[in-house]
Amino acid sequence: MKTVGLFYFSGTGNTRIVAELLRDSFTRKGYQVDLIRMEDVMNGLAKFDPAKYDMIGFGSQVIGYGVPNLVKDFLKKLPEGLHQKTFIFRLAGGVAPVNYNVSKYMIRVLKAKGYDVFHERLFSLGSNWIKRFSDPVVQQLYRSTVEKVDQMCDELIEGRERFYQTGFWMRFGMGFLSFIAGKFFRLTGLDYRVSASCGNCGLCVSNCPSKNITIKNGKPSFGLNCSCCMRCLYNCPKQAIQLRNLSFFAVEGGYNIKKTLARPLAEGETVTEQPPFFNRYTTDLNF
Repeated sequence: MKTVGLFYFSGTGNTRIVAELLRDSFTRKGYQVDLIRMEDVMNGLAKFDPAKYDMIGFGSQVIGYGVPNLVKDFLKKLPEGLHQKTFIFRLAGGVAPVNYNVSKYMIRVLKAKGYDVFHERLFSLGSNWIKRFSDPVVQQLYRSTVEKVDQMCDELIEGRERFYQTGFWMRFGMGFLSFIAGKFFRLTGLDYRVSASCGNCGLCVSNCPSKNITIKNGKPSFGLNCSCCMRCLYNCPKQAIQLRNLSFFAVEGGYNIKKTLARPLAEGETVTEQPPFFNRYTTDLNF
């Protein structure tokens, strides 16, 4: 039986959903699949053994038109590959040319380490940054993503190559922005504040994928290695963690993708305000 290793980083759940859809699709097609969080490998709770897999997939959310810092750190520590077929899946708030270069860093590092990267794909389930998508929009994006993931799995098994392409200046501009954003986001923890409602439950400490949160003087304290995944902010049971100057990053009302997908829509509740990519994403399987 052929084997697939899926290694992913998910801040608030979108990437995990797609990773699970990929696992299920590969399993239906007769593959044995390991689904492993990158943070577990980084923290010694799981191992990455490239010799174990016939195909390897790496997935994460898009942050700042590029790669989360945790993913960069993970890739730097990867052992040399054995020229296995390798693919990349990313979750973004929008599927558009401004995000077509978000995986160039990953592709470059992986190829340099001996992984045969032949396929990349962008998906969208919603946005946990700045602009919230309505529940009907998110649910329709999910239904379309299920179909796209199954198609991707077929293409991966067939060995079909797929890469996003843009012009030089788009690659240069987005590459520069992602480089600056990566440096900036490591410092995001300095902008977090913890209110008096904090119950010191320690959930943010245990959930932080970058181990960037510790307890000092009975309250969470944030270091200088943030991945800006927003997991601590959205998962705090007391809503005690907030951003000061960067408060516009967080969507109003919090973010819980599983709750959104599970909520039955009211009668007459339909898609109204659509993100620019919505129509093509939900009607074109190849987009």
